[in-house]
Parts: sequence; structure tokens; C-alpha cells
Amino acid sequence: MAVAALFFVLAVGTAWLPERRALRWPALALVIVAAAALGWFAEDGLTLLLSGEPISDGERPYMLHTMFVLALLVGVLGEYRWASLRAAALLHEAELNRVRLEGELAAGRLQVLQAQIEPHFLFNSLANVRRLLRTDGGAGHAMLVDLMLYLESALPRMRDDSSTLAREAELIRAFLAVHQVRMGARLQFRIDVPEALGRRVVPPMMLLTLIENALKHGLGPLPEGGSISVAATEANDRLVLEVADTGRGLVAGSGGGTGLANIRARLRAMYGAAAGLSLRHNEPRGIVAQIHLPVHVA
Repeated sequence: MAVAALFFVLAVGTAWLPERRALRWPALALVIVAAAALGWFAEDGLTLLLSGEPISDGERPYMLHTMFVLALLVGVLGEYRWASLRAAALLHEAELNRVRLEGELAAGRLQVLQAQIEPHFLFNSLANVRRLLRTDGGAGHAMLVDLMLYLESALPRMRDDSSTLAREAELIRAFLAVHQVRMGARLQFRIDVPEALGRRVVPPMMLLTLIENALKHGLGPLPEGGSISVAATEANDRLVLEVADTGRGLVAGSGGGTGLANIRARLRAMYGAAAGLSLRHNEPRGIVAQIHLPVHVA
């Protein structure tokens, strides 16, 4: 009974202790003293009830010492357990905050990278329309119509975190149609995106960035132009998006580094090490760029 009374006081008292250590430890000391005192009184009362006589004067100090040591031991062990659980909870909360902050940082980085792409594409397109209007009014007007149709579809999606392969293929066709008006026979293109892969989730505007690089730095400098092929394949839960051109190829100082760096940074922010961008020489001339992604279905 004495031990039960001691544990009861410790359980109730420690449950109401403040969390601040400057207040908690003095309060814990009072709870331990109170528990030891109540245990001693309970033992004294139980002895009197059972034997008809209280604890002798010689045994009282020993009993009080025993109750105090027991209360101190239980109180310290309970405090150690509380501190361990609190440290684990704080560590878990800190980890959750770290993951949340990393997610917010990745999302913010992604928005910055997309914001760098949008004006670059729009300024280049408008410059092409202005140049073509000066040299060929009919072709310039046709290109402007195609550009307006493209922007009506593309602009609402530029800020999206994700798109589908079918949407990106639609935007690519419109984009290449705009440039084909300007380049004429100097540009041929082919898009091979199976309908079965249309619902695969892909980052918005990445394929378009690769195509814009191929046009500006690959085909653009060549008088005869060239061709661009876009393909999508899937195998082993991996989606591969490929843009191949027959342009100048990998030439030092040809530019295009910013667009490729943006793609790599966006892939890291969205997928970590599960995605990537690779480049290789095309045969007989040009570059093959491949984006590797984990498969997600919209």
C-alpha cells in the first residue's frame, strides 16, 4: 500500500510538471519529497491498522529513508524517460520541418527556373515574327496566327508543376509549326509519341527547351538547316524522352548551356537522383538529348 501511494503521487505529480527545466526540476524535487512522505505515512498507517501499533521510533528513520530513495529512483527514471521521449519528439519534428523546407525550396527553385525559360522563349518567338514580317508579310502573318494559337494553349500551363506527354506533344507540334513557317524547307520534323503514353506525367516545357536549343544552336547556323525528331519510349518503369537533331552538334561556345542547366536543375528539384538528362553525338551529325524519368500516370 505504501509503495502504491508513492507511485500514485509520482504519477499524478510528474504529469503536471512544467516543461521548462528551471521550473521542472524544483517541482520534481517537491513531488519526490511528497511521494516519500505519503509513502511513509501510508506504511505507518498500514502497520498500525494490522498490528495495532505504529512503527517504532527506531524503524521510522529507516522507513523514511527507504521511501525517499525509492521515490528518488522512480522519479529520476521517469524524468529520464520523459526527457528521452521529448528529445525524440523534437527530433522528429525537426526532421519534418527539414523535409517541408526542402520541398518548399525545391518548389521555389523550380518556379525560378521556369520563370527564366518563359521570357526567353517569348522574346525569341516575337523577334522571329518581327523579322519575318519585314521580309515576307504573308508568311509573317501566318506565323503570328500559329504563335497566337500556340500561346493560347501554352501560357496557362507554363506555371504548372506537371503536365502530360500528350499535352507536351501538342505544344511541340504547334511550336515546330511556327518555326517551320519561318524556316520553310530548312526545317523538317517528326514526332513519334505513342498514344498509349499520352497520360504519362512529365515536367512542363522541358521538351520544348531541348527543341529550342536544337533550332537555335544546331539547325539555325546551318544554311541548309536540318531535321528534328522527337520520340518517347517506356521500359522497366522508366520513361525516355528523346530529341535528336541533325545540326552542328556539340561545338564549343555554341551556347545552349543555360537551357540544359535549367533542365538538369529542375529534374533534381522534382525527382532527385531518379531522373536525368544525357547528351550524345548523333550520326552522321547533330545531337541526341534524352530525358530519363520515373513513370507516373496522370
